[in-house]
Amino acid sequence: MRPTYCALAALPLVALIASPALAADAQPTATPGATTDAPPAEIIVTAQKRAEPLQKVPVAITVVSGDAMTRLSTNNIEDTQRLVPALTFVKGDTSLNSALFLRGLGTVSFSIAAEPSVTSVLDGVVLARAGESFGDLYDLDRVEVLRGPQGTLFGKNASAGVINIVTKEPGKELGGYMDVGVFEGGEYKLKANLSGPIGDNWRAGVTGFYSDYKGNIWDETTHSKINGYQHYGVRGQLIGDVTPNLHVKLIADYRKADDQCCAFVIGALNPTPSASQAALQSILPPALGGDTRQSIQSMPNRTEEETYGASLQADLALGTHTLTSITAWRKWNNEEVRDGDWVDQLYLGNPLIHDIGPERSHTFTQELRLTSPTGGFVDYVVGAFYYQAVAERTYTRNDTYCLATTAARQANGLIPCPADLSTIVNAVGVGVFGSTFDNVAAYGQATWHFAPTFRLVTGLRYTHDKVTAYDTRTDALNGVSGPAGIAGNFDANVAAGGTFNGTPWTGETSANNVSGKAALEYDLAPHHMFYASYSRGYKGPAFNVFFNMTAANTAPISAETSNAFEAGLKNSFANGRLIFNIDGFYTKVYNYQANYPTTVNGTVTTTIINAGNVSTRGGELELLFRPNRHLTINGGYSYTDARVDQFLEPPAAQAINYIASGTPLAFAPKNKGNLGATYTQEPTGLPFALEFNALAAYTDKQVSTLAPTNTAAQELAFQEQILKAYTQVDISLAAVDLAKHYRLAVVVKNLFNDHYASTIGTGGPGGSYLYQIPRDSDRYWGVTLHYNF
Repeated sequence: MRPTYCALAALPLVALIASPALAADAQPTATPGATTDAPPAEIIVTAQKRAEPLQKVPVAITVVSGDAMTRLSTNNIEDTQRLVPALTFVKGDTSLNSALFLRGLGTVSFSIAAEPSVTSVLDGVVLARAGESFGDLYDLDRVEVLRGPQGTLFGKNASAGVINIVTKEPGKELGGYMDVGVFEGGEYKLKANLSGPIGDNWRAGVTGFYSDYKGNIWDETTHSKINGYQHYGVRGQLIGDVTPNLHVKLIADYRKADDQCCAFVIGALNPTPSASQAALQSILPPALGGDTRQSIQSMPNRTEEETYGASLQADLALGTHTLTSITAWRKWNNEEVRDGDWVDQLYLGNPLIHDIGPERSHTFTQELRLTSPTGGFVDYVVGAFYYQAVAERTYTRNDTYCLATTAARQANGLIPCPADLSTIVNAVGVGVFGSTFDNVAAYGQATWHFAPTFRLVTGLRYTHDKVTAYDTRTDALNGVSGPAGIAGNFDANVAAGGTFNGTPWTGETSANNVSGKAALEYDLAPHHMFYASYSRGYKGPAFNVFFNMTAANTAPISAETSNAFEAGLKNSFANGRLIFNIDGFYTKVYNYQANYPTTVNGTVTTTIINAGNVSTRGGELELLFRPNRHLTINGGYSYTDARVDQFLEPPAAQAINYIASGTPLAFAPKNKGNLGATYTQEPTGLPFALEFNALAAYTDKQVSTLAPTNTAAQELAFQEQILKAYTQVDISLAAVDLAKHYRLAVVVKNLFNDHYASTIGTGGPGGSYLYQIPRDSDRYWGVTLHYNF
């Protein structure tokens, strides 16, 4: 029996499972020293832009509390995917290229003029780029994951779902905390907070954090660990009652990140290499799939980020209604440093490829909405939204070529090119490209109470999108002769002095859309609600703007639309001690925006296309059982069948590049689930309680790319990019003093050391395959201390 399955079988015996899902405000750790088992409070969410109980919202929602994430030392969206079965985090070589998928739907794109399918919302503010939400989460109250299209209330970037992040507000009494974490492998985390009143009607809080990690991959060329990070930042809040009817909240934050991430290793070799490819592969470290922990990069990948912004929310009471304004401005700078050759030195016929691609972007959003009171025949929310996102990137590719050398050929067939014995030239290409998204929308949603047990939810949203993009490319070949001589690292059209060589290109497209939803709610009995819903999803148009852009990429990417159907049961038993929710869904997507592998002068790259019509269907369940103040047990499971229905051939492609109907979508594991519990015991005579936590999360095998399989070679490449199934078990044991001033914990991540890769891609040396190895692909342990004052 595999160790991971042994782990799952043993979990009920040791009761060491964490409390991940359905764990918001109503899911605190059992209070040490308590003597009664009061019914747990209701879980409150803001999924419909008003505070209401989770069990009364006709939407499939998973709620993860900040406390649940803290107990197992998880502090970002990437970790959340183990707590939310329907969620998949796709890690690219920079956060700019990373993405979120829900129910098998999402968008990975290298284009600066394409947006995500899963929108992230932080304290009511829409984050324009998915990468902005992948930083450190702190002062976290809860994360609400809304599955399926949520365009009526959240707009065009919510065609697959919403990640709604809600942080804690400053306390009404002076206090604070300090968190310290030390982990195996040279990882350190520090966080501190101070908050409290600053006047009769005002309170404020400030939190700072610092974290550092050396990495989990050894690079033989630099003789150092890579795939690590250094993060630091600060966040402040000011909340006050200006008048009895006007409540305001000002939030500002700053974050800096320097990541030697996300490093790729060569996890698999080309199974059918040519002689020259085999020679190149011979110098690579052992390719061990998800167990690979070595590289020989001459310039390891690196990403530097700087993000900051501010938002102002004002809530004005107008009689029984509330008028809310949220104004936000955000800046996000991302600089990618990329090694595209994956080898240690220059060889004849194999150039060194080094890219630097800084991006500068800023976003302004303004939302204005009116919320009615509840309790009447109809309650509603209506609003208007404006959004502008501007981005520009300067991408420089510096390729070093060896034209001739007198050095001797090595036994493996490669000829090195030392500087003193070789003729070496540099080809440099600079692409300057950018985009502007303008979005205006008006929306409304109402709940009609036809009877105490029967309700109808209706909603509409009108959206106008305009996207403009531009591109300028200038190359200096510096003695490298023609497209054939540059080995595909510069586009032939550009290298030959074609359309984009120093000639600016601009494009503009727009779209109007009316989307909406309708949902029926029926109370089968008190605390047992059945719902059925239809929603029309929409994702705005885009452009395929990237470094190797050619004339074939100038056509706009059409808007993506979907029809989604969902039905579910929300059940609460024994005064809320047992919650069991189940749902089934089907979504049909038209003009699906997806990354598609193409070949430019012999080099494999990916471009975003309207891939065609796809669909996803499946079922989900969630369980939360709180029998007493000592024990919480919960779990979740998602079955997802996401596949291509009808593929639309990209422009100028050959028939052989069709993707067959029924091909599974990338990053859509069919089975994904977790099981968890928290157990707290107060030993007699001790001044502290013992708290046991653990989490077992299973992820089925999944495809890492949307690619054709019409030939034997394509099928072989497709099979090489299937990510294996894995189970991760995290545990912790903590001592919590009865006054709740401190919590000292020992944490073990990936207890059974089940190695895995988060993505697999093509493009490695000699046609090898690139594996992205996450931090928790190895077992490691650490100690954390939380102190309240």
